Amino acid sequence: MRAAEISLPEVGTQSGGFRVSGPPHEALRIELWGFFDPDVADALTRLAPTVIQHVELAAIFTLDATNLKPQGPDGQQALRVLFRALAPIAFKKGVLLASNVLTKMQLTRLVRECGLDARVGFEDIGT
Repeated sequence: MRAAEISLPEVGTQSGGFRVSGPPHEALRIELWGFFDPDVADALTRLAPTVIQHVELAAIFTLDATNLKPQGPDGQQALRVLFRALAPIAFKKGVLLASNVLTKMQLTRLVRECGLDARVGFEDIGT
């Protein structure tokens, strides 16, 4: 039996937060925006491993960071936890979307650090 679609309420505010949606057996999507305060970073750290464990082999994982600002230590650690939870999971495709050059550099470093650089890549968003 397949897992149900995941639809968590938005976490954070307009200034910084994240949203998880989609059926993890098909297309799990995590949208990130703004700058994470410690509460948002903590929420992502707690929720990411639980959500990621439902990703299946046929799934496409998308991390939409088009509105994410470069993160401080708390936000970077939360993203690191997310990527480390994703690393042992088999999935069809991993896509990162980012429009800010510094955010893209930060995500590239974190993806490489967590051993996902050969499995997750950036897609051009036409900026």
